[in-house]
Amino acid sequence: MVRRFAALLTVFLLALTACGQSGGGSPAAAPAAESRTIRHVQGETTIEGTPEKVVVMDFGALDTMKALGLSDTVVGLPKRGLPKFLSEFGDEKYADVGTLQEPNLETINKLDPDLLIIGGRSAAKYPELSQHWPTLDVSFKTDKGLIDGTEASATPIAETFGKQAELSEKMAALRTRAQGLESKGAAAGRGLIVMTSGGKVSLHGENSRFGAIHTILGVPVAKENIATDGHGEPATFELLAEINPDVMFVVDRDAAIGTEGQNARQILDNELVHRTKAWQDQKLVMLDGSRWYIAIHGLDNAGAMLDEAAAGLEG
Repeated sequence: MVRRFAALLTVFLLALTACGQSGGGSPAAAPAAESRTIRHVQGETTIEGTPEKVVVMDFGALDTMKALGLSDTVVGLPKRGLPKFLSEFGDEKYADVGTLQEPNLETINKLDPDLLIIGGRSAAKYPELSQHWPTLDVSFKTDKGLIDGTEASATPIAETFGKQAELSEKMAALRTRAQGLESKGAAAGRGLIVMTSGGKVSLHGENSRFGAIHTILGVPVAKENIATDGHGEPATFELLAEINPDVMFVVDRDAAIGTEGQNARQILDNELVHRTKAWQDQKLVMLDGSRWYIAIHGLDNAGAMLDEAAAGLEG
């Protein structure tokens, strides 16, 4: 009797084990999430699996997420100053997580994100944010130029989500697009890049964040050796008249960041600027500040910037 009971018990335990292995009874153990280490501007970040809830604190990165088909993973972003070409992210299904410079940690914590993506204006928050969540800094590096800088910023995102093939395809198209525009700028005459803000003007050269106008479109420079400071080289209207460019490319910083006041054309509408050949020939190319000043390195935005400048030369 004892021997028979022991045999039945063995059969029962074997059957129970078999059920566990096949998933027919007890739930099978989930496969371990793949871990990957992603290099970015401020070091390396280890990410478990593929993120499903992402907070994006940089509009260039947000444009790249959209370009790579990752919009559905975004759960939060700063909505103040959101560019029109990213307006769909103003929908209430996306949480507003503060500003580009000051993330709202309480709101982000409630979202319980798998990943934070920061850059530029939010990059200084990396030490604090990375203590709580896996964080990538994809800040744009001006010294790489628009094309290579865009690729460098997009690469950590593509590697995180396994989108390297899509990135390669996008970058090949962007390089082809840029090569096709090279001849448009060469015949435009001497160009000067001017940014307006608070009623004042500053100049930006070929090594600045706007340098693609010279380095990619091939517009000859109207002034050599312009300082490469982020906000440009301060200038007077007398200096603009003295330089006397054939064409002026104008970025309205106040409009880009949502500050009220005189717009760029109003600021430049004065007797000294009227003396320039650019004003007299109506060769002022007004650039979209949200593209050129805010979202520069977005994967789709970079091409749109070049198209806008090239179209301005034809107008």
